[in-house]
This record gives sequence, C-alpha cells and structure tokens, in this order.
Amino acid sequence: MELSKRNILLFFTILFVIIIVFFIAKYNQTKKEYSSELNGKVESLRYIGRGDGYQQVKFEGEKEFNALCIIYVGSENKDDLKIGDSIYKEKNSEDYQIYRQDSSGNYSFYKTLKNKP
Repeated sequence: MELSKRNILLFFTILFVIIIVFFIAKYNQTKKEYSSELNGKVESLRYIGRGDGYQQVKFEGEKEFNALCIIYVGSENKDDLKIGDSIYKEKNSEDYQIYRQDSSGNYSFYKTLKNKP
C-alpha cells in the first residue's frame, strides 16, 4: 500500500474519531457515576486497573460487579472497605458513606470514601 496524502489523512481522521469516541464514553461514564444513587451491602470486592487502591463492589443480590461503584481506598488503608459493609451514595455526590456492623449487629457510620484520591 502506497503512502499517499489521502491514505495518511484517512488514517489520522479515523484515529481522531476513535479518540473522540473514547473521551465521550469516559465522560458519560463519569457523569453516570456522579448522578446515580447507590445503596447496598457488600458481597464481594475486587481491585481494578485504575491504579493502586481502587476497588469495585458487588452488592448482595446482584449477579455482577457494579460498574458504577468504584471506590478509592488507597494502598495503605485496605481495611476501609470490607465484605458485609453497607454503602450509601446520594445522587449528585462523590461521597460513599460506609456503614459497618458492630458486635450487637447494628450498622453505624464508619467512614466516608470517594471514587478518586
């Protein structure tokens, strides 16, 4: 294939469109995370590839991990989020309120976490 001006222009146009689509998808995901309300009890946790300290939550009664519940716990505070904790996030908020069960079985406020450092 010969590298003509037309082929080079076509390549960069396609590359530009792919980059724009990626940024639009990322913006929509962030907007959806921010504007949604979440409430549930943690069934499972997994670290994800956003960097050290990001955990994704699977709530009880759900089949898959929740794509909208990604919480930053940091690398040294790994016990800030545990299985059995209850999580509540208001609409239009970045704060995840963590409630932990005490020895008598009652949930009480434990800590507020965010989805970014």
